[in-house]
Amino acid sequence: MKNIVIAVMVLLSSFSASTQQRGDIVSFDFLQEYSADSFTVELQQFFNVPASFLGIEYDFKVYRVAYYTEDVNADSITIATSLVTIPTNYPCSELGIMVFGHGLCLKDWEVPSNNQPNNAYSIITKGIAANGFIGAAPDYIHMGPFSSPGPQAFIHSRTQATAYIDLMRAVRIYCADNNIALSGQIFLSGYSQGGNATMGSAKMIQEEYAGEFTVTAACAGGGSFDLSGICADSLSSINRTTPERHSLPLVVRSLTFAYEDSLQAWNTGISLQNVLDTIFKSPFKAFLPNLLDRTNTFADISVLDSIPARMLIDSFLFPFQSDPNHFFRRILADNNVYDWAPQMPLVIFHSDADIENPYENALFTLERFQQNGAPEVSLFTVNGLSHPVAGQPYVLYALGYMREKRVDCVSLNVKEQKFDITQLSIYPNPTASVVNIEASEPCNISILDASLKTIYTEKMVANTSVNVSGFVKGTYLVAAETQNGNKVFKLLILQ
Repeated sequence: MKNIVIAVMVLLSSFSASTQQRGDIVSFDFLQEYSADSFTVELQQFFNVPASFLGIEYDFKVYRVAYYTEDVNADSITIATSLVTIPTNYPCSELGIMVFGHGLCLKDWEVPSNNQPNNAYSIITKGIAANGFIGAAPDYIHMGPFSSPGPQAFIHSRTQATAYIDLMRAVRIYCADNNIALSGQIFLSGYSQGGNATMGSAKMIQEEYAGEFTVTAACAGGGSFDLSGICADSLSSINRTTPERHSLPLVVRSLTFAYEDSLQAWNTGISLQNVLDTIFKSPFKAFLPNLLDRTNTFADISVLDSIPARMLIDSFLFPFQSDPNHFFRRILADNNVYDWAPQMPLVIFHSDADIENPYENALFTLERFQQNGAPEVSLFTVNGLSHPVAGQPYVLYALGYMREKRVDCVSLNVKEQKFDITQLSIYPNPTASVVNIEASEPCNISILDASLKTIYTEKMVANTSVNVSGFVKGTYLVAAETQNGNKVFKLLILQ
């Protein structure tokens, strides 16, 4: 029955858009409830680290939310969906909101709001609530079985940002109606597509919604920020082999959907109806309509070329490679998210071995932020990990970073009355031989490699030294666990 009600709302929204406001709730449906202990069992299917390292302490409820947000045509609205998780026993009287943006999804059943048991995005959103934040994971527009129909708008910066913003509005309405007090603290996070969405959302809030929201902290992981330059060069390279061979066709189709009026005005001859047949070679263009259809069960990306640029016809590829003013680079440029000066604390998390969204694009973005005068931006680099593998350490890092930036009764209690875990020191760092670890009280120490595999543990009563000369060169995480708090440090091991 609920599916029928939402379907009717989707249909009616096209006729009643003038009466609906962005952020209005269509539905806010309870799905399930977890204790911290029961969630730990589910969590450790994905993260082979102690639950305490991920901050799993609180019980929570899970909801599927449908809400109104902006469509690609800024004058119209659409119904989008999200997974929302709300802590039920967090000791402070007010809660902050942490938004998490998911990575590339081709199909409706992959998005967070489906709440499938083995879906990493829904598990991450639950983990956010278990850390004491309200977790909010938008599906983005035109994704998810309960959203308005139409092609998804992958990497369309504006609608990704408005999906974040209007979801926070919907959560705010629900909390006001259900006597859940909010702290006003906003935390933005996301990996891959979600990294791009996080950066675009932080930018839009600062530039257009500063009177409504203040971002406490943001952490953008593995994102594409310089879409029209470094990322476009990578997408169109005939030397780039990738397992995510569906990304390029999705970018082309999605942005054609979002910019169809501009493509018509520029007399390109390209439209949403003909773009796949016009730009892609055979046999690939025969597979793409079903593959990119969010509702179609066909999802075999192996039928595509592992060097995606080879799927493009030469008359499109060569001008795109050589002309910085090519019409599709102009569309990509409209979605760049690097040329501004973040005024909130912001971390870019990236692997130096990322071939999907090149590491150079993260370095370039950091440099541009610094040139523009951003006061508190930094880059956290992990070494040698592929784009998908780096997603797990990103989650560990982002949760820890947001807990550090949160200011409420829990954080103040830890800082003022209990052991200050920041007194723990690790030196020398970087090191090639021995690392010394000092702390002001006993703690459990674990050293994890960048894929989160635990390679060393010790119950540390006094200061200790660890011989790391046999470790492979790279980035490691040192996790310290005490009764009063946990802390994760970055350790660089040199050869």
